[in-house]
Amino acid sequence: MSAAPMNATPSSEPASTAAAPRRIGWWRSNVWWLLGTAVLGGWAIYAPYREALNSYQERRPSTPVRAGKGEWTAFEGARWRLLGAEVLAPRDPRLQGPLRKDAGVMLVRYEVIADSGTQTRALDACRGAIVDARGRRWEADPVGLPRLSKTAKLPNTCGSGTDAQYKQILAVPGRPFAFQHAFVLPRELQQDGLHARIEFPHSQSAKGRYLDFEL
Repeated sequence: MSAAPMNATPSSEPASTAAAPRRIGWWRSNVWWLLGTAVLGGWAIYAPYREALNSYQERRPSTPVRAGKGEWTAFEGARWRLLGAEVLAPRDPRLQGPLRKDAGVMLVRYEVIADSGTQTRALDACRGAIVDARGRRWEADPVGLPRLSKTAKLPNTCGSGTDAQYKQILAVPGRPFAFQHAFVLPRELQQDGLHARIEFPHSQSAKGRYLDFEL
């Protein structure tokens, strides 16, 4: 009697399966989005800071343009020259008003020659100041400045004004125009170490610069 054929029995080992795909992490899959967000976020912080810095520099210029003594210096569409500075004592007859006993008046005189195309109102936007070695600052033509006599009177703006006969005068391109800034300073203040400034606080073309004269 022949033996019955043996049927193959199924294997108990599980069938092999294909390897599962590797999962990419969230950070790697979003790397470009993260980089873009970082750049935009940095710009969002820097842009207002830059705008505020530019605005501050316009109001408070901090970069000097040195002017040699007696020399013409180009700045803001014109050439500028310091003529001199004079201190008036409290009893000087050119002062026609009250002045504190501990103060004196300093007159700083300039000439400016406007370039072709420079408008009077652009020059009249100038502001004058005096700064000492300690960084103290005095503005031109402040409250408390006595009235000046005709003999001491010059325009106090850089492009227009009136003369001693109260006639209007203007800075004409190519011709010198004289003006002065008057300051009320402490009487004990020494002139050595003082610097006079011509500033254009709201001018974008000045780019934070000012004209600096050593007195």
